Amino acid sequence: MSAADIKENIHVDGGKQGDIDVVHHENGGNGTESLDSYPTSVEKTSQLTSLIFAGIAYGSDGYQANAIGAVSGWLGQIYGDVYDSYASTRVSNALLIGDIIGQIGFGILIDRVGRKFGIVACTALVCLGIILATASSGMTPQGLFWMLCISRGISGVGIGGEYPCCSTAASESAEESGRSRGFWLVICGNFIIDCGFLLGTIVPVIMFAICGENALEPAWRLTLGLGLILPVTVLYFRLKMLNSKMYRKEAMQHKVPYGLIFKHYWKYLLASGGIWFLYDFISYSFGIFSDTILALAVPNNSMMQTLEWNIVLNVFYPFGALAGAFFVDRWGRKKTMATGFFVQAVFGIVLGAAAPQIVTVFPLFVILYGIFLFFGEFGPGDCTILVASEIYPTAIRGTMMGLSAAIGKAGAAIGTQVFKPILKALTASTGDAMKAQGYVFIIGSCISILGGIMTLLLVPEMSNEKMKKNDEEFRQLLIDNGYDVGLLGIHPSPEDAKAGLESAEKSS
Repeated sequence: MSAADIKENIHVDGGKQGDIDVVHHENGGNGTESLDSYPTSVEKTSQLTSLIFAGIAYGSDGYQANAIGAVSGWLGQIYGDVYDSYASTRVSNALLIGDIIGQIGFGILIDRVGRKFGIVACTALVCLGIILATASSGMTPQGLFWMLCISRGISGVGIGGEYPCCSTAASESAEESGRSRGFWLVICGNFIIDCGFLLGTIVPVIMFAICGENALEPAWRLTLGLGLILPVTVLYFRLKMLNSKMYRKEAMQHKVPYGLIFKHYWKYLLASGGIWFLYDFISYSFGIFSDTILALAVPNNSMMQTLEWNIVLNVFYPFGALAGAFFVDRWGRKKTMATGFFVQAVFGIVLGAAAPQIVTVFPLFVILYGIFLFFGEFGPGDCTILVASEIYPTAIRGTMMGLSAAIGKAGAAIGTQVFKPILKALTASTGDAMKAQGYVFIIGSCISILGGIMTLLLVPEMSNEKMKKNDEEFRQLLIDNGYDVGLLGIHPSPEDAKAGLESAEKSS
């Protein structure tokens, strides 16, 4: 591009810089980026790394969420009654609370300052939290538990931020690269999260086999510490990632009309957030406490046997997500999500109604329980992230995706909080632990049916054409309400514009 071409693209009106096609200097100016800052080859590389390494980072969430089940059990073995139900709940929920803070905070942040900044900051917080959790100590056991809570909360903020950061970056990269959006977002999203879930059950077994029952403290510290491998692996590549071209064109960094946004998009938020709430209520409750369920089913199992059966159970998670990935583009989001909810409800009702009989054939119980979890991942597990990252325009995608994920994590926090009390109350009233467990499966099935109905009523059919029009419709909404759309996009500073102009003049 010649200097004359660049001059023609500089529009100054009242001191505001318009669009300018210049080569971006990352270490100079104010760090702003222009629409066409990067060579095509660099863009393609960034799109590919965004897809791959967004997914790897998601694995941290699944791993940290599931590994704490075994760690919490070991802490109970080490500290006995000192590690009571209140301490156990705090340690388990600290990550979820951090998740909610990170999802909301980073969702807003990445729309204002960029996807790359949020992604790198999230990775740093995850690493810091894991290091602190692994090194947790205190003058008393309660002090150690509180440090563990705070450390996991820090990790949770970073992990929660991954949802809006990774989903928006991966969604925009998939669209710009021409790859199958639905398939790749599922693979880089829910499938990797579920692989993290599975890894969170395998590593504790390995640590337990190595350390033994007499060395549970190094076992739980190593189990948490090994979670550092995933975020450290992606940090270098994330530093090389670029903000998407879509974001650089549509970014809303100034005078965000939140009132107008929520007035117009509240129905979409009810769909993406409300359904995610129901899914996480079921998924996290039945996932995190699967060892509790298995221990009730076969009370004579040793700790190692329970952990091993838990691995078998968690294998169904990634396979469910992978199967759903092949249907989300063929069937559409609404049909795939509703199918998963309703089929999950059928298996939950079968398990609930015949639990005392089915549990006598324990492998059959595990298989049916696994299929119950499988269809939860096949439908809503795959589509909640997908829908929330597609139905909103680029300018507010991070904010709305983060809010949707936070509402979902609230469902997870509430579900894990009420799961044990419900099970305890039902056991006391029926006098039969397995019959009570059956009722819990029926409750989960009713929630699945509600999720399926909400999906059919609220989730819009998002064709490729409709998704392309999202940004145009949002711009028109802003214009109709008197917003200056000239503020959209990333504009270079006068210093960057001058540097780009001088560079072009020299090259010409």
